[in-house]
Amino acid sequence: MLGAITLGTLGFTGAASAQKYATPADTVALNKEYGEVTLDIAKLNTKLITQQNKTAGFDSKKTSTAQDAIASAQTSKETASTATNGNLSDAKKAMKQAKKANTQANDAKDAREDQVDNVEDIKDLNEKIAKKKEKLVELDKEKAAIMVKINKQVNM
Repeated sequence: MLGAITLGTLGFTGAASAQKYATPADTVALNKEYGEVTLDIAKLNTKLITQQNKTAGFDSKKTSTAQDAIASAQTSKETASTATNGNLSDAKKAMKQAKKANTQANDAKDAREDQVDNVEDIKDLNEKIAKKKEKLVELDKEKAAIMVKINKQVNM
Protein backbone atom coordinates (compact mmCIF):
# COMPACT_ATOMS: atom_id res chain seq x y z
CA MET A 1 0.00 0.00 0.00
CA LEU A 2 2.85 2.35 0.85
CA GLY A 3 4.41 1.64 -2.56
CA ALA A 4 1.16 2.54 -4.30
CA ILE A 5 0.94 5.78 -2.34
CA THR A 6 4.55 6.65 -3.19
CA LEU A 7 3.98 5.79 -6.85
CA GLY A 8 0.77 7.82 -6.82
CA THR A 9 2.55 10.76 -5.26
CA LEU A 10 5.28 10.65 -7.89
CA GLY A 11 2.70 10.50 -10.65
CA PHE A 12 0.88 13.58 -9.38
CA THR A 13 3.84 15.74 -8.38
CA GLY A 14 3.85 17.67 -11.64
CA ALA A 15 0.10 18.08 -11.72
CA ALA A 16 -0.18 19.06 -8.07
CA SER A 17 1.60 22.37 -8.59
CA ALA A 18 -0.98 23.55 -11.13
CA GLN A 19 -3.96 22.00 -9.42
CA LYS A 20 -7.08 24.02 -8.90
CA TYR A 21 -8.22 21.61 -6.19
CA ALA A 22 -5.40 20.53 -3.88
CA THR A 23 -6.74 19.96 -0.39
CA PRO A 24 -9.41 17.70 1.08
CA ALA A 25 -11.47 20.83 1.75
CA ASP A 26 -11.63 21.41 -2.02
CA THR A 27 -13.38 18.06 -2.57
CA VAL A 28 -16.88 19.54 -2.50
CA ALA A 29 -16.03 22.13 -5.15
CA LEU A 30 -14.19 19.50 -7.20
CA ASN A 31 -17.17 17.16 -7.08
CA LYS A 32 -19.49 20.00 -8.07
CA GLU A 33 -17.36 20.87 -11.10
CA TYR A 34 -17.05 17.18 -11.97
CA GLY A 35 -20.85 16.89 -11.97
CA GLU A 36 -21.22 20.00 -14.11
CA VAL A 37 -18.69 18.76 -16.67
CA THR A 38 -20.37 15.35 -16.76
CA LEU A 39 -23.74 17.02 -17.34
CA ASP A 40 -22.23 19.16 -20.12
CA ILE A 41 -20.92 16.00 -21.80
CA ALA A 42 -24.35 14.38 -21.59
CA LYS A 43 -25.99 17.45 -23.15
CA LEU A 44 -23.37 17.58 -25.91
CA ASN A 45 -23.86 13.87 -26.60
CA THR A 46 -27.61 14.46 -26.94
CA LYS A 47 -26.97 17.26 -29.45
CA LEU A 48 -24.48 15.05 -31.29
CA ILE A 49 -26.99 12.22 -31.60
CA THR A 50 -29.59 14.68 -32.90
CA GLN A 51 -27.17 16.00 -35.53
CA GLN A 52 -26.10 12.49 -36.53
CA ASN A 53 -29.75 11.51 -36.95
CA LYS A 54 -30.24 14.47 -39.28
CA THR A 55 -27.38 13.34 -41.51
CA ALA A 56 -29.37 10.66 -43.34
CA GLY A 57 -32.20 13.12 -43.97
CA PHE A 58 -29.81 15.70 -45.39
CA ASP A 59 -28.18 13.08 -47.62
CA SER A 60 -31.56 11.97 -48.91
CA LYS A 61 -32.80 15.52 -49.41
CA LYS A 62 -29.61 16.50 -51.24
CA THR A 63 -29.95 13.56 -53.64
CA SER A 64 -33.68 13.96 -54.30
CA THR A 65 -33.57 17.74 -54.78
CA ALA A 66 -30.63 17.41 -57.18
CA GLN A 67 -32.53 14.80 -59.20
CA ASP A 68 -35.67 16.96 -59.19
CA ALA A 69 -33.68 19.97 -60.37
CA ILE A 70 -32.16 17.98 -63.22
CA ALA A 71 -35.55 16.63 -64.29
CA SER A 72 -37.14 20.09 -64.16
CA ALA A 73 -34.29 21.61 -66.11
CA GLN A 74 -34.69 18.96 -68.81
CA THR A 75 -38.47 19.54 -68.97
CA SER A 76 -37.90 23.29 -69.10
CA LYS A 77 -35.43 22.85 -71.94
CA GLU A 78 -37.91 20.72 -73.90
CA THR A 79 -40.75 23.16 -73.28
CA ALA A 80 -38.56 26.10 -74.29
CA SER A 81 -37.62 24.42 -77.55
CA THR A 82 -41.31 24.01 -78.46
CA ALA A 83 -42.00 27.63 -77.42
CA THR A 84 -39.88 28.95 -80.27
CA ASN A 85 -42.82 28.64 -82.65
CA GLY A 86 -44.23 31.96 -81.33
CA ASN A 87 -47.15 30.47 -79.39
CA LEU A 88 -47.73 32.60 -76.25
CA SER A 89 -49.07 29.72 -74.13
CA ASP A 90 -45.97 27.63 -74.95
CA ALA A 91 -43.75 30.54 -73.95
CA LYS A 92 -45.61 30.97 -70.63
CA LYS A 93 -45.37 27.27 -69.99
CA ALA A 94 -41.63 27.35 -70.71
CA MET A 95 -41.20 30.31 -68.36
CA LYS A 96 -43.12 28.51 -65.62
CA GLN A 97 -40.97 25.39 -66.08
CA ALA A 98 -37.79 27.50 -66.00
CA LYS A 99 -38.84 29.10 -62.71
CA LYS A 100 -39.64 25.68 -61.28
CA ALA A 101 -36.24 24.35 -62.36
CA ASN A 102 -34.54 27.38 -60.80
CA THR A 103 -36.41 26.90 -57.52
CA GLN A 104 -35.49 23.23 -57.41
CA ALA A 105 -31.86 24.02 -58.20
CA ASN A 106 -31.85 26.48 -55.29
CA ASP A 107 -33.42 23.80 -53.07
CA ALA A 108 -30.64 21.41 -54.07
CA LYS A 109 -28.03 24.06 -53.27
CA ASP A 110 -29.66 24.69 -49.87
CA ALA A 111 -29.70 20.95 -49.16
CA ARG A 112 -25.97 20.71 -49.92
CA GLU A 113 -25.29 23.68 -47.63
CA ASP A 114 -27.41 22.12 -44.88
CA GLN A 115 -25.43 18.92 -45.19
CA VAL A 116 -22.10 20.78 -44.98
CA ASP A 117 -23.35 22.70 -41.92
CA ASN A 118 -24.46 19.43 -40.33
CA VAL A 119 -21.04 17.86 -40.85
CA GLU A 120 -19.40 20.95 -39.33
CA ASP A 121 -21.78 20.86 -36.36
CA ILE A 122 -20.94 17.20 -35.74
CA LYS A 123 -17.22 18.00 -35.91
CA ASP A 124 -17.61 20.90 -33.45
CA LEU A 125 -19.64 18.80 -31.03
CA ASN A 126 -17.05 16.01 -31.12
CA GLU A 127 -14.31 18.54 -30.37
CA LYS A 128 -16.27 20.00 -27.44
CA ILE A 129 -16.93 16.52 -26.05
CA ALA A 130 -13.24 15.64 -26.32
CA LYS A 131 -12.28 18.81 -24.41
CA LYS A 132 -14.83 18.07 -21.69
CA LYS A 133 -13.51 14.52 -21.38
CA GLU A 134 -9.98 15.89 -21.03
CA LYS A 135 -11.28 18.10 -18.22
CA LEU A 136 -12.76 15.04 -16.50
CA VAL A 137 -9.39 13.29 -16.71
CA GLU A 138 -7.74 16.35 -15.18
CA LEU A 139 -10.32 16.42 -12.39
CA ASP A 140 -9.81 12.69 -11.80
CA LYS A 141 -6.09 13.31 -11.38
CA GLU A 142 -6.75 16.11 -8.93
CA LYS A 143 -9.18 13.90 -7.02
CA ALA A 144 -6.57 11.12 -6.89
CA ALA A 145 -3.93 13.58 -5.65
CA ILE A 146 -6.25 14.66 -2.85
CA MET A 147 -6.87 11.02 -1.97
CA VAL A 148 -3.11 10.44 -1.78
CA LYS A 149 -2.84 13.37 0.67
CA ILE A 150 -5.68 11.98 2.75
CA ASN A 151 -4.07 8.53 2.82
CA LYS A 152 -0.75 10.07 3.87
CA GLN A 153 -2.47 11.90 6.73
CA VAL A 154 -4.30 8.76 7.85
CA ASN A 155 -1.16 6.59 7.71
CA MET A 156 0.97 8.99 9.72
